[in-house]
Amino acid sequence: MASTKTALPVKIRQVSIPTKAAYGAGQGLISVKNMLFHFFFLFYFSNVLGVSEGLVFIATMIALFVDAFSDPIMGQISDNYRNEKWGRRHKFMLWGIIPTAIALVLLFAPPTSLSANGLFLWMLFFLLVVRIGLTIYGVPYYSLGAELSTNYNERTNIVSVRELFNNTFNIFVFLIGFIIFLPDSPAFEDGMMNQAGYAPFVLTMTIIGVIGSLIAVFGTRHKVTDIRRYKGDDRNHWRETFRELKKAANIRPFIWLSGGYSLILILYGAGSSLSLYMGVYLWQLSQGAKTIVTLAPFLLLIPAVILASVLAAKMDKKPATLLFGAIYLLCNLIPFAAYLMGWLPPIGDSRLMWIIAAFNGLGFLGLTGVLVISNSMLADVADMMELRTGKRQEGLLYAAFSFAQKLTFAVGLAVASLTLMVLSFPKQLEPSQVAQDTIDGLATASLLTALIFGLASLFCFSRYQMTREEHTEIQRKLDIL
Repeated sequence: MASTKTALPVKIRQVSIPTKAAYGAGQGLISVKNMLFHFFFLFYFSNVLGVSEGLVFIATMIALFVDAFSDPIMGQISDNYRNEKWGRRHKFMLWGIIPTAIALVLLFAPPTSLSANGLFLWMLFFLLVVRIGLTIYGVPYYSLGAELSTNYNERTNIVSVRELFNNTFNIFVFLIGFIIFLPDSPAFEDGMMNQAGYAPFVLTMTIIGVIGSLIAVFGTRHKVTDIRRYKGDDRNHWRETFRELKKAANIRPFIWLSGGYSLILILYGAGSSLSLYMGVYLWQLSQGAKTIVTLAPFLLLIPAVILASVLAAKMDKKPATLLFGAIYLLCNLIPFAAYLMGWLPPIGDSRLMWIIAAFNGLGFLGLTGVLVISNSMLADVADMMELRTGKRQEGLLYAAFSFAQKLTFAVGLAVASLTLMVLSFPKQLEPSQVAQDTIDGLATASLLTALIFGLASLFCFSRYQMTREEHTEIQRKLDIL
């Protein structure tokens, strides 16, 4: 069913560079939270504070259960909200920033007097507040990106700019964390074990993230007057959220796209949660070497986002996604396979650092390409859903991607926690105190995880069906062109 009954024809919107930059800056709070959760959360609570991996897993699963309901409900509320001044998205973005920031800071600053059970409750409560706050901000934020332009190629370009800012914030997390707040010192064989450095580190990064998100709210609000196409369409109550989700589930490109996106993010989440264990125990890198290995991928940041836009335009979006996904998978397999085969330089050899940095860089290029193009593809799927249902529901669709990002942390952390439990990995020990067989187990587990989730992701992306020509025909029927 076409939506021309309620939709007003819209010319292709070209988004200015300042507006794209303002929108990209809005990734700040999300990026800071993602980096803290993916790379530091498990290590901090389990290895630094001594909370069992099982309790960390339980807390993340409870939060994931809440997200399964809150994300689509927020998408439905945002899709059906109307305001002349704030549009459908901006007011919710503004409301979500401060609660998220406060809870994120407090999450990493538990009182030292707490017992093990007290630490668990503290972790669970503020984890839930962070996730709900970020739902209120993040679902409308991602949905806004799909509304800014109707152009097939420009959508990829907008996501590329957002990804550029995303990784810029990521760089700041690692630089500020490793160099300023968690450096190696005579008191710690590895600076990651310095509990006192985490609270000021998180506070600093959260302030930076909040500034970026506020720039997005006020730097894109002028676009509200352009996004009036759905002002007169029928509205649904939030109680109808899961009925609307059922409609989305009948759109096969949405199902396969969401599956591929979720699986590759789970692979990323598992690797991220174990990355500090790898750097500290497997590769045994100094904080300086960790900084180089972690930041080396960002040398490919600008080439990655440019290449994603170029290849998506030249090859079309699906084949470009498969190419980037294959690169990411191989870069997750080769280093661990080479380590287990004894083909890498010995621990402590500077060549090892550069090899790991190179694979991190190429893998980052592959992952960035997948994320950029997948988000652009979802905006195209929103056009298909409008044609079939008569309603524009970016919020509901992007809630699935928002949930996938949280699934990344929860399932990725679950895989990492299970790995540590199976290996009976010791807590609060320096690298020289851990048995070599246990360390080798980290490499084996990472290899298997990459094979399972990487191949499954590529299979899902291969099943996605929507070409440029098919999308042009959809927009013609919607009277967008």
